[in-house]
Amino acid sequence: MLKNTAINWDAIYAEETRLLRSLSPLEGVRQFFALMVEFEPWLQETETLFREERNQALIQLQTRLAILNAHKP
Repeated sequence: MLKNTAINWDAIYAEETRLLRSLSPLEGVRQFFALMVEFEPWLQETETLFREERNQALIQLQTRLAILNAHKP
């Protein structure tokens, strides 16, 4: 039986941020592509439903990467 407990989302987000920051860029890319392989069938099935949302997310990602690249030493 599930108990009604309060979830401390701030602590969860803080831990998620800590874990993400501990990854090297190479490890982050490896994990990203591992997830892509795992979810590829689902992504293909739902492509038409979420195409616009995914395109917007990719545009935002490209913008963020361009900003990071512009500030590279």
